[in-house]
This record gives sequence, C-alpha cells and structure tokens, in this order.
Amino acid sequence: MRVRGMVVLLACVLLGTLFAAFAADAPAARTIVINEVELNPNGLDRDAEWVELLNVGSTTVDVVGWSLTYDYPIDGVEIIATESLVIRPGQRVVFRYEGLRLRNDANTVIRLLDAAGAVIDETPAFRDVYDNAKTWQRVPDGGDPLLPLWLLRDGTKNAANA
Repeated sequence: MRVRGMVVLLACVLLGTLFAAFAADAPAARTIVINEVELNPNGLDRDAEWVELLNVGSTTVDVVGWSLTYDYPIDGVEIIATESLVIRPGQRVVFRYEGLRLRNDANTVIRLLDAAGAVIDETPAFRDVYDNAKTWQRVPDGGDPLLPLWLLRDGTKNAANA
C-alpha cells in the first residue's frame, strides 16, 4: 500500500512539473500571432509588403529582438524591434519589409521568432500572383488554435480581419 501511494505521489509531482513547464511556455507561443500577410501589393512590391502581428493573449509582450523570416531573394530574418516594443492585448503591430520583396509565385512561409530564435508562430505556405490589395488573413480574426484557417481576401491592415 505504501509503495503504491509513493508511486501515485511521484506521478503527481512529475505531471505537475511537466504541466508547469508547459504552461510557462504556452502563453508566449499563443500570445502574439501572425494575423495578416501582404505578399503582392498593387504596384512595386519592394518596401510595400508587410506582416500584421496581433496580441491575442491577456498580457502585454515586449517583442524587442524578435524577428520575421523571409525567403527571397535569399533566406533571411528581419528584426522587428531593436528597442522595447510592447504589444498590449488586442493590439496590432504592422511590420514592413524594408528594401525587400517577398516571393509571390512560390510557396512562402513566414515565421515569427522570439529573441532566442524559437519559432513562436508560422504561416502555411502562401502564394499570391495577383498584383492587388488582397492579403492572406487568419479567419476568424486572430485565428482559432484548433482549426487554423487562412483566406486570401481584401486587406484589413491594422483592423480586424473580415
């Protein structure tokens, strides 16, 4: 009886430790999301492509040192902020790829990385060959973590996705 009680206690302690470690990491992973992506705007793409980040959590997050990836003309990352940039719950921040243009005719995946380089969020592979104001958007706004859905729709930069 004593051994069984010790095993149950040990199992509870281990599960509690694992849950605490997961809970400590989980909010950051689902607090800031990539919410909308403009791959191919009207006119020239360079300096006009952007990614909208949205804080879907209940706490503020400082994204200093965080970055977004790109894959054209080479694979690379762009730092979002070199100084403190706090995103409040429900707040949107638009990051513009300066001096770059993203690949439109091939599958492009955008990744959001924290300051340590860990992937916080990533998009599915996008393609946009139409030179227009349509953007890839999470639907519903902010997304559903259980059923991720992205649609190409009229852009809603800095506003809720339609």
